[in-house]
Amino acid sequence: MTVSGQTSLFGEKDTGGEPDVGGSPPTRDGRSREGAVTVSELNEAARGTLEARFGNLWVRGEVANWRVSPAGHRYFSLRDQDRDASVACVLFRGDAWRLPTDPDAGMEVFVQGRPTVYAAQGRFQLRVRTIEMAGEGLWRIAFERLRRRLVAEGLLATERKRPLPGFPRRIGVVTSRKGAALHDVITVLRRRAPWVDVVVRHCRVQGEGAALEVRDALRRVAEWSSQGPATSLDAIILSRGGGSTEDLWCFNEEIAVRAVAECPVPVICAIGHEVDVTLCELVADVRAATPSAAAELAVPDIRRVRESLDATGRGLAQGLRRFVARGRDRVDAIGRHLPAAAGHVRDVARLRLQGVEKRMPLGIQAVFARSRVRLAGFAATLDALSPLETIARGYAVAMDLEGRRLTRVEDYGARKRFRLRVHGGRVEATTDTVERET
Repeated sequence: MTVSGQTSLFGEKDTGGEPDVGGSPPTRDGRSREGAVTVSELNEAARGTLEARFGNLWVRGEVANWRVSPAGHRYFSLRDQDRDASVACVLFRGDAWRLPTDPDAGMEVFVQGRPTVYAAQGRFQLRVRTIEMAGEGLWRIAFERLRRRLVAEGLLATERKRPLPGFPRRIGVVTSRKGAALHDVITVLRRRAPWVDVVVRHCRVQGEGAALEVRDALRRVAEWSSQGPATSLDAIILSRGGGSTEDLWCFNEEIAVRAVAECPVPVICAIGHEVDVTLCELVADVRAATPSAAAELAVPDIRRVRESLDATGRGLAQGLRRFVARGRDRVDAIGRHLPAAAGHVRDVARLRLQGVEKRMPLGIQAVFARSRVRLAGFAATLDALSPLETIARGYAVAMDLEGRRLTRVEDYGARKRFRLRVHGGRVEATTDTVERET
């Protein structure tokens, strides 16, 4: 016996009777062999019913079997240890990027998601959109994990912080061109140091992929700065305005933090409000409470510079007046003691001249003696090198009619006239034949 008007699994009403005599096909409601449904239809119907019944809800449990797929999806289970129950969960990559870190096994979390059925396998699971712990649990865990690694590497050490230049000529700004932080920074720079050139590099400062854009922007600005004096930057301001922990999280991601630490130009970092602290700020050379404060730290105030120059000028003038006054006093004192001092100087000079007169003859004789010895040595050396000494030993020196020495067989030709320098005079000669040695 059937109940007329009962709604089937697929939302159709059951007529409770037999198929029409006219031969119309039976309803595919799974209530008879002729109306059997396929497995995929069953799974799809179960999924639709389940999702319509529950929608999004929060579920509490302990994390188990956490796994990251090559595509970036997270698969895990939530367990209820008290009742020995568990449910399969999936967190797809499009939502997983918001996760600051992977939770540890056994960690109790709150997940928001929708109960559903994986139609391909008919498996009941929870499609998770958000994972949270009490307070800022996961965010704080991720922050502390990376901070400890950075401390171990010495990237947070005070000794590696670089000082900012006192009078910069060019400042780089890395932030979003759409944010209020850029307006605040440029306004302060223009008011305090109108002579400074400002170079802006845009990047997204929140959302998926923002940390990668921050890294690329810092690298591009640094590369541009390294091209030469005409483009060199004295400092870089990395900043953004306030926001939630999730909004600011890209400045806690490792790729952005290491880009700040590796930047060859000193970095001033100002992220969010004064109470917000990010890892980019901790590794930067200088941390500022706000973007405006970062600009104030980057450049001096022109009004203070002018006041300092005025004070320095007044100090120099006073110093010069004191110097002239002391010089005048010394000149007056020297004038008063000049007659006695002049007589003493004259006596000392006379005694020195007398001593020089006594020593002069002996000194001249010693100089002459040393000169004679050196001259004799030079003469002996010249005699040894002179061609006349060679001729005196029985040799002859051949020269052409212009006086150039003939030393090679190539210098002679048939019937060439030349002279022989021999001991006691010259001999005119002419070549008959020239023979070359083979």
